[in-house]
Amino acid sequence: MKKFIYGLFFVLCACSFRSPSSSFYMMSSNGLSAVSERKMNVAVARVKVSDLLDRAQMIAYEKNSDQVQILEFNRWGESFPEMLQATITNDLIAYLPNSFIKRTYFDNGHMLYGVNVEINSMKAYPGDKVILSAWWNIANSGGIVLKRQQVSYEVSVKGNSIQDMVDAQSEAVHKMSRDIAEALVKL
Repeated sequence: MKKFIYGLFFVLCACSFRSPSSSFYMMSSNGLSAVSERKMNVAVARVKVSDLLDRAQMIAYEKNSDQVQILEFNRWGESFPEMLQATITNDLIAYLPNSFIKRTYFDNGHMLYGVNVEINSMKAYPGDKVILSAWWNIANSGGIVLKRQQVSYEVSVKGNSIQDMVDAQSEAVHKMSRDIAEALVKL
């Protein structure tokens, strides 16, 4: 009987020391308006990110500092590069609704244009701002770069929650996607 009571005690203790559950977040492309009715075929390549960003956990920076926090229990719903690729693709679908836009992994296939993005940094300061720094280019089906741009976007975080930070990160990506869409229309 004592073994049973001790066993029950240890099980209850173990249950009380569980780690907190993780929260998972995704970027959304809802509410975006078309920039052009032009028809074109566009392939969006997998987005390149730094090793710091290429993880499941979200990254936050201390205000007025470059000290990094890895938010162990606040995670992206899928790999960060894949989510960025999906977000940019969905953004371009919204911005160019008559076009055929798809994600690609190896080559552009028979697509007229290919979009490549490299995220240099995405600094998220909770309750303050998000700064996205990136390079993007648009290449033709032969791989010749037609347009290349280095960009930086700063978006205010409208609250103190992690969701507010994710919303600001999404908005920064939307701004970049809109610039890509406007560049595509001019080609």
